[in-house]
Amino acid sequence: MNKSVVVFGLILTAGLFFATNTLAQETLTDADCVKCHINAVKDVAAHGAAHADMGCRDCHLEHPPLGDRVIPQCALCHAPEETAHYTLDNCVGCHYPHHPLEIDFTALDNVKPACISCHPDQGEEMAARPSLHSEQDCNACHNAHGLAEGQYQNCLDCHDGHSESMTVNDCTLCHKPHSPKEVTYNDLPSDLCAACHEDIAAMLAKSTKKHHELTCSECHVDEHMTITPCIDCHGKPHGIMHEKYPTCVECHIDPHALAE
Repeated sequence: MNKSVVVFGLILTAGLFFATNTLAQETLTDADCVKCHINAVKDVAAHGAAHADMGCRDCHLEHPPLGDRVIPQCALCHAPEETAHYTLDNCVGCHYPHHPLEIDFTALDNVKPACISCHPDQGEEMAARPSLHSEQDCNACHNAHGLAEGQYQNCLDCHDGHSESMTVNDCTLCHKPHSPKEVTYNDLPSDLCAACHEDIAAMLAKSTKKHHELTCSECHVDEHMTITPCIDCHGKPHGIMHEKYPTCVECHIDPHALAE
């Protein structure tokens, strides 16, 4: 047999083999993938978010031995120019493609740049109001992405509470996690104030005057260490002969023990 005919036959056979296998790969369906990768398909169906609407081959372009483009190229769908977040390297360092929104931060280091790329307001808040919290990585408090409101790391894991009865929900009544030194008051129970201000609480407890009936936050409103002007409740000072004493505490020396 002519040698060139043999060579041509081998080339034709090889070409047909690879063409057939390439065609077979191109006609694969998710039903074929599930034969070997059943857990992956279940993961995507249950937790894939937008990925659940995609077929396996939308991300996994090839399969060995005929190709090695197995790992998804995120930029195929998530264009880098969309937001700063997409310019970060190594998407799969945080996002497992089969459940992309369920991120376990506990196994990651230096997640703050990635977090701030989507949460710039929190980054700006920490930069403007430095505290020990702003020096921490985000996963010191947030151990998973997408936690519901109020399900963050328990403040009392790091901080001693002002009283034994305190819960994490009590902490956030006054302290914003990203700027904890900027203390604000809401409907704050006075016993939490008393945990630090024991002498004043004892003085009010013994008093028989009207201030005894008030909660701390009725006079100390908005922020810690601020005091509501007396005239907000009591109106103008006494008669004309007292006008030379415009500051109430010149006579009423301690508002916590009036006329004592």
